[in-house]
Amino acid sequence: MGSVELAAKRGDRKARPRAPLKPQSLLILHLDADQLRADGLHLGGIATYTAMLSAAALGSDVEVQDVTTLASALKVFAELREQKRTFDVIVAVGHSDDTGIQMASDHFATWVEFATWLEPLRPRRLLLAACRAGRWSAGQVLFDAHDNLRRIFACPVNATKDFAAMMLFAVPYVVAERRPPKKHVFWSQIAAVAFSGRQLRQWLRTTDKGNADGLVFDLLADV
Repeated sequence: MGSVELAAKRGDRKARPRAPLKPQSLLILHLDADQLRADGLHLGGIATYTAMLSAAALGSDVEVQDVTTLASALKVFAELREQKRTFDVIVAVGHSDDTGIQMASDHFATWVEFATWLEPLRPRRLLLAACRAGRWSAGQVLFDAHDNLRRIFACPVNATKDFAAMMLFAVPYVVAERRPPKKHVFWSQIAAVAFSGRQLRQWLRTTDKGNADGLVFDLLADV
């Protein structure tokens, strides 16, 4: 093959447009939804807006579910497994602490168990609008359980309704932007403190998994 023909072939390869990225999928869960409503923490309106925007603007496959009892949780997750649904982004709104999250009115799940519930759904990004879900211990458990999980966004101290609302409003951006630039995350963290008085923690698999420095960040968060 002559040099001219070889150069032409290289030019053709360079000129080929890249295949469009597959739209990202989104699951929004309100855990122990009746208690969230009683506490004024159920964010159904914002969740609906976020879901509609993600579907219309980004072409996302979106699912929004309320979990009330353990029976309803089993039903929701069984149906998703039967449908072989997976989700790039999962948002969970609920009550939690250092040890786990209230999955339903009659069931508290440790972080290890919560990770097991999510395992068939293969999340790549998790947003946890729940108290103390951004602690290092929770992050390690979730990363250990999910090989695909790349990022976790959560609060390392007690969260508020304003903080949870901010997280939900940010969901379309997280769905659209697979790898948010550091400066965008930084300004989001500043905004979280300014508008809700709470800290937004980002855990990255590449730098934070297995890194005990996270324990220091937890101590600083408490201070």
